[in-house]
Amino acid sequence: MVICVTEKLYWIDAYQKEFDAKVIRVEGNKIVLDKTCFFARSGGQSSDTGYLDSVRVIDAVKDDNSSDIFHVPEGSHEFKKDDVVHGKIDWKKRYAIMKLHSASHLVYYVMQAVFGPSCKNASSGLISENKSKIDYYFEEPLDPEKLALVNDRVNWIIKQGHDIETGTRNENERYWKVSGFPEMPCGGTHVKNTSEIGEVTVKKGKKPGKGRQRIEVSLKQEAN
Repeated sequence: MVICVTEKLYWIDAYQKEFDAKVIRVEGNKIVLDKTCFFARSGGQSSDTGYLDSVRVIDAVKDDNSSDIFHVPEGSHEFKKDDVVHGKIDWKKRYAIMKLHSASHLVYYVMQAVFGPSCKNASSGLISENKSKIDYYFEEPLDPEKLALVNDRVNWIIKQGHDIETGTRNENERYWKVSGFPEMPCGGTHVKNTSEIGEVTVKKGKKPGKGRQRIEVSLKQEAN
């Protein structure tokens, strides 16, 4: 069987909210399209949710054997091969994730600047529409004053309004880049300018284990 590689529209335009596509195949209850705006969860970033026609999509995951994307519906559906469907993502959720993902990269670089180069990611973490949770290696107890400095510096950078560049170097090798910082491998979705992020709150989360510390980032207007 010829397997179609789903065209990832979110890599072409992360701001695209709706699209039309053809059903390539249906595996069990999962739907594969020739193109999609639904980001499939990976790299710590949560998947998009939304609709295909009137069918609610609650998850998007990558096929282990290809680059295709499975759209997971909430219930049953009647889609079949060659059907043309209209897709629509939950934009409020996607845009919040885009802001938090871009902010999380800035936090990573500022964490290294403030705590030292040994303060690296200990996990890919989880980036949802509510907050980003990423574990870092720490050789010493976390200094709350330094973390407050990270918070202030990140918000200062955000307010500068730096353009954010994303793209593909080679096939499926994506990158993220903002002026003044090294290029970072990343296949997620991001805002075009740091000013879109707004103010964030950077704080300590639940300790995940010895030698590690969880850092949480949230959009200030959504923080409790």
